Amino acid sequence: MNLEGRVRVSARYGAGRLAHVSVVNDRPLVANRLLAGRTPEEALRLLPNVFSVCGRAQSIVAAAALEAAAGQAAGRAVLDRRRRELCGETAAEHAFRLLLDWPTATGGKGEPELLSRLRSLLLSAPESSAAWGAARDAVINVIETRMLGHALDPWLEQFSATEWLQWATAGGTGTAAMLSAFASLPAWASPETRPLTQPTEPRFLEDLGRHALTDPAFCAAPLLDGLPAECGPLARCQMHPAVRDLAWHDRIAARAFARLAEFALLLRDDSPAGWLDSASLGPGAGVAAAEMARGVLVHAVALENGRIARYAIVAPTEWNFHPAGALPAELEGRPVRSADEARRAMHYAATTLDPCVALEVELADA
Repeated sequence: MNLEGRVRVSARYGAGRLAHVSVVNDRPLVANRLLAGRTPEEALRLLPNVFSVCGRAQSIVAAAALEAAAGQAAGRAVLDRRRRELCGETAAEHAFRLLLDWPTATGGKGEPELLSRLRSLLLSAPESSAAWGAARDAVINVIETRMLGHALDPWLEQFSATEWLQWATAGGTGTAAMLSAFASLPAWASPETRPLTQPTEPRFLEDLGRHALTDPAFCAAPLLDGLPAECGPLARCQMHPAVRDLAWHDRIAARAFARLAEFALLLRDDSPAGWLDSASLGPGAGVAAAEMARGVLVHAVALENGRIARYAIVAPTEWNFHPAGALPAELEGRPVRSADEARRAMHYAATTLDPCVALEVELADA
């Protein structure tokens, strides 16, 4: 069984625009096939090996869903640690994108040694609140000296969208140069896809869980009130003034800058990333959700006689690479000046949405 799958993005280029955009996410829905019939303990041992990307988030949300199904509640200390672990893993994933993956994708040079240092700090620090606080201070210092070349608070709170773009164009750091590349495409005010952030109403979380358990098609292509939605850093930072203004100018650039802004906000303990909640769906059934690196992750489970009868996962990749979601909305009709720029726009749009599986981009002449 292929547990990975891939996202395939195709389009045609002609008359200076992209058209006939298609997004196919063929990642198999394996949760129920792998976990049905197992005990909760077996499932918790298996899940981190099956989902190696963001494995901590998968394990944490699974544990919370299984507790809700069993009518149990984690104590405050456990919840606090889980949230620190979610924040640490999310920040580490952001560091990977900003220091290695995205610089390479935009033709620059990554900083693997710096990344290794930051990830070591971020992934070990959640052991205690004191360790997490010390790690945040150390990482903020790195952000200021190596990534921003500027004090964090003024960059985050006082810079406008125009000043962010000027800072990126100046290219004083590798991170600035990378963000400048994402902002180099012709401006395109694409239609906004509805943002999905933490479900603050219990009924909303319960509805997501019930849909997931009863409808495999929902897990493959989820909808929010009947419409596609986008989750992740741009959705979570949508009210930040500079991010909001950038989104009106170009959503690819806005999504890239939102990743860096959220990285900083996480370290200041001022981001919804790390949110975790759970709810009962009735006797023997439960749902849990968390805000993690790529967006909202949902696990839902039904137990019978102490074993898993049904298990469903709705992951951020399924929201963000919906066939009628943010990516085709962003690319269909987008102005481009050459076939090379068309490929770059497709690649940048998909890369900033951050699939957790391999990505394929194909462009044909109209």
